[in-house]
Amino acid sequence: MQRIAWPGAEGVDAPEEELAAQFAPIARRLDPHARLTGVRRLPGGMSAQITVLELARPDSPPEALPDTVVVRQYGPKNIATDDRPADTETRLLALLRSAGVPVPEPRLADDSSELLKGPYAVIGFVPGAGPPAIWSDRLAGQLIDVLVRLHRLDAAVVTSWLRPYSRRLERWLAHPPAEPDELMRETAIRQVLGDWWPRRSELTPRILHGDFWPGNTMWVADRLVAVIDWEDAAWGDQRSDLANIRLELLWAYGRAACEDFTDRYRAAFGELDLAEQPYWDLVAATRPVGRLAEWGLDPSRMANFLSQYQEFVDTALAEIRSGTPHA
Repeated sequence: MQRIAWPGAEGVDAPEEELAAQFAPIARRLDPHARLTGVRRLPGGMSAQITVLELARPDSPPEALPDTVVVRQYGPKNIATDDRPADTETRLLALLRSAGVPVPEPRLADDSSELLKGPYAVIGFVPGAGPPAIWSDRLAGQLIDVLVRLHRLDAAVVTSWLRPYSRRLERWLAHPPAEPDELMRETAIRQVLGDWWPRRSELTPRILHGDFWPGNTMWVADRLVAVIDWEDAAWGDQRSDLANIRLELLWAYGRAACEDFTDRYRAAFGELDLAEQPYWDLVAATRPVGRLAEWGLDPSRMANFLSQYQEFVDTALAEIRSGTPHA
């Protein structure tokens, strides 16, 4: 759900020669014989500053494509919750690639401040574009396939080094603001989740993306080639990832897509118990609370996003009050 520039980088970029000097040592660390032939910033999420490097070896033929990589510099949010964010993300990507989940190739992790001002990871560049604009069976099927493949992995192998998802909501509940965001139903959400969270019943822990939505997928034509932006990955109840994409699909494709995805996902897990899904929907709804204005939306789109968000939250609250499980 992160759609604005990394703090401190909004609208600011260094000249190419300055960037080249800054990132040349990383290129040499990747390959002592390679030279840096291109460097550019990419607009990215709030959590990381993204720089693309192009490298060429002296023995490469002139027509050879450059070795293109992405340098992810972690922002304050990730550093505050993980003292080794680069190692964590590259370790996770290696694990997921070995399990057949389509993710970028991890190339280098450096959690020191020796070369850059803070931790960074280098991963393979994935060419492609965003998801198709129209909801379809093919789009839904590929999104379902990759999320189900992820959620079938046993979280036991990551619990010693990947954070539990529960910490995020516990921090949020522990720090109520002086002025709640009532347009986003903050008081009602806090009351319901504050009562439910200590007595919740969680499913077997799974590896979670933490921010799974269409904007974090890369496509070539109508084929999904990679899931990106794993800095929010965690382990916990898989219904949290489902809740996140339900809200995002409502925004991107409408209510029918949201429910279609939910039905497909539940069927893939043999009629998954979604009795507590409305609570997890509210958990997902906490993420943009108090922050929607930061997304840089024009007034018309902002009004539409807010209306759909309120519909999502009000539906979850009504289901909880009525005791009606998610249909």
